[in-house]
Amino acid sequence: MSTWRVVIVREGPALSGRTYTRAAVADVARQVDGLRCFADHPTSLGDHLQPARSVRDLVGQFAEVDVREVAPETAGLPATYGPCLVVEATLRLLAHAGWVDDLAMATTTSGREVAGLSIDALARLRPGTAVVEAVPVVRSCDVVTRASAGGRFLHRLDAGGGRAPPMKRTREPPPPAPPPLQRERGVTVPSP
Repeated sequence: MSTWRVVIVREGPALSGRTYTRAAVADVARQVDGLRCFADHPTSLGDHLQPARSVRDLVGQFAEVDVREVAPETAGLPATYGPCLVVEATLRLLAHAGWVDDLAMATTTSGREVAGLSIDALARLRPGTAVVEAVPVVRSCDVVTRASAGGRFLHRLDAGGGRAPPMKRTREPPPPAPPPLQRERGVTVPSP
């Protein structure tokens, strides 16, 4: 079993066309401790037939969650974006998921995105926009081939990677008013 420090999600624009606000990132952070990690997001049909997911696809679980404010370049954004929040956590892989460890190692040593992490969640969008104002439900954070909102492997903790530096804690914003929920799943979510 290996352990990785990871980014779950970051504030700002995502490849899905959505933009995550600070409040949305804070919502995700509150739900990550104990969250499960699966191989890939479920397909629409798979989600309909088996919404609880299969234990065969379970690869790990998240713990030790922190919210950090980082420079935009650190989060993969242009310098003009300004400081943004990221949700970091420790991913403990299950013994049978050695192949995920291989993908993570390939990603962190090659400088190329071989695999990343993406949340499977329900999101509230600002009416008439693609701005994610809240994420009241995070179902999982999954290993995917193309992460949408900055989810990535940082470094391995149990192979000389050490501990992550101390995190800057942030105040959580008050919850926004609840508009209708939209399914948020990386780059596969259609616009309303």
